[in-house]
Amino acid sequence: MKRIAYAQVELPDGTLLKRQVVEFSEGQYLRHYPLTEELAFTEWRNEKYIVRL
Repeated sequence: MKRIAYAQVELPDGTLLKRQVVEFSEGQYLRHYPLTEELAFTEWRNEKYIVRL
């Protein structure tokens, strides 16, 4: 599993969330949740991730 924290995450319905951690498994989106503290082994990207289901 890989975790990347994004400055913004856009959901399929157009909702825009700020400072979210996105988890991936084998390159596929698993889930997202708010970044509330520094997480070990989490990459930070100051960009937007668009969730495509």
